[in-house]
Amino acid sequence: MADVAVELTRWPDLVVSRTRKSIRFRSGGREIIRMSGDHTAELRLTTPVIDRWAKVLAESNRVTRGHNAGWIRVEIEDRTDAQMFLSLVSVALKANQEREAGHR
Repeated sequence: MADVAVELTRWPDLVVSRTRKSIRFRSGGREIIRMSGDHTAELRLTTPVIDRWAKVLAESNRVTRGHNAGWIRVEIEDRTDAQMFLSLVSVALKANQEREAGHR
């Protein structure tokens, strides 16, 4: 999990902030990643993307719905999980940028 957080700090579109309990990342002023120390991360994938990818996400035993609408929760236990999560972060960045552009 720490390796994933370090990798994300290198992404130019993400701004990191730390709390006592988690590491959070924002893009364009919008929080999109919440990472706690328990091998889970929440990702604002957006409701349209979650709906479009529902079957694929449901087939993964590492992805569940997040606590809020538009969010997913990902268990990151190994390198494969980390690579999947980083790929989903790329999708989330694009989806959230498109959403912001649509609200302007």
